[in-house]
Amino acid sequence: MHDLDSALDVIRARDDTAAKHAHALWHVMRATAAHPTKVTRYDVQQMVWRTLPGAHHSPGGEGAFDDLHQTCESFAELLFLLGHEEYAGLCRSAVTHEILDAAADRPRYRELVAAAWAASGVWPPDTPVLSWAEDGGPVETALHAACGRLLEEAVEQGTLPADGSGEPMRVGLVMRLLTSPESEGEESWFARLLDERLDAWFTRRGSQTRREMLVRLRPEVRRAPETTEERLPALTVLLESCRGAGAKLTGSGYLPTALVATLVEVMPACRGGAGTGRSESQWPPVALLRELAERMDLLTREGGRLRLTDQGAALIGDADSLLMTVGERLVTRERTVLGAVQEVVFASLLLEERMAPARVFEKIAFVLAEEGWSGEPGPANATELGEHFLRRLWVLEAVDADPTGRRVALTDAGRALARWSLRARVLFPARAE
Repeated sequence: MHDLDSALDVIRARDDTAAKHAHALWHVMRATAAHPTKVTRYDVQQMVWRTLPGAHHSPGGEGAFDDLHQTCESFAELLFLLGHEEYAGLCRSAVTHEILDAAADRPRYRELVAAAWAASGVWPPDTPVLSWAEDGGPVETALHAACGRLLEEAVEQGTLPADGSGEPMRVGLVMRLLTSPESEGEESWFARLLDERLDAWFTRRGSQTRREMLVRLRPEVRRAPETTEERLPALTVLLESCRGAGAKLTGSGYLPTALVATLVEVMPACRGGAGTGRSESQWPPVALLRELAERMDLLTREGGRLRLTDQGAALIGDADSLLMTVGERLVTRERTVLGAVQEVVFASLLLEERMAPARVFEKIAFVLAEEGWSGEPGPANATELGEHFLRRLWVLEAVDADPTGRRVALTDAGRALARWSLRARVLFPARAE
């Protein structure tokens, strides 16, 4: 077995360019290695499945190598000479060469890489407390790699299947690392990652108005909401009515009239002339509540019945988890106009005890204009967009007045929903397609 210098000499004797490429790939891989001294499968796969094709096909580095396969082979030769025969075989595998061939075809490339990582068993899974970002900061990148190393060690020890299965055990290993104390303090690695995510979230895009609001809210968003006695009574009634065989819908697909009457009775949003009669079609707040429950995957229509999903059934007896889940699913996780609107509404109402809707809409318009959103939806639609979201909060009893009221405020349940929602924007970012 060779050391690095002698291995490079062997390659150099055959091809000086190949030695330079192999050395460059080795240097980049070790600069972000998952282990200070040990080469890991995670590191090698990141290099040949992501870094190498990315460097070759990115706009700034297009055509960095004459031949991706030859460069990959030079790297494989270096690994082999250093005693990493298994990893050299990985570089030479049909899967790796198929990925390199597809690197310029982004949809195909993403599909192949995702399948290869899943089969390898060392790709850290998403967890109940966060999903991994595609381009995380230094802390997240290091943690992701460290999780990959732990998974590889578990596979080598026989405690994890080598085919990428065993999801609960894999999630458990990742959670153990995230909740362990970081090396230089008493806080967990999860707290370190959350701080890094918060820093990036505050500075995302260019709105000074948005940034000032969110910076003031950092302590609230960083700290998970405490257990609360506040509930979502109307939503709970709707879910409980769909237990077992589910609620039998009318011939037109509406909720049974008896259930509509019960919901009308318990929903503040239905008071004051919000509807008439006994049909769901005549009570917009009831219809909107059902729409939200279905969109959050708590209810599903099966034939002529509205039934609980597995998630809905699991949350029926756990009011705190229901509140958290609704908060996490109430907002979009994408960087869109709607996401910006939702952030501004929640931030405004968390920062002020009571606020005129017109002022909230004014802040939305400022933020959208500062961030450069144009067209529709955009700043000109600030009132419409704000009312759309406030109406949903009103139906969930998260605010104490409808969007046309003179002043609105978050209820106690609404404050918890707002904090869960903003944390979800930070901890569960949407992935690019």
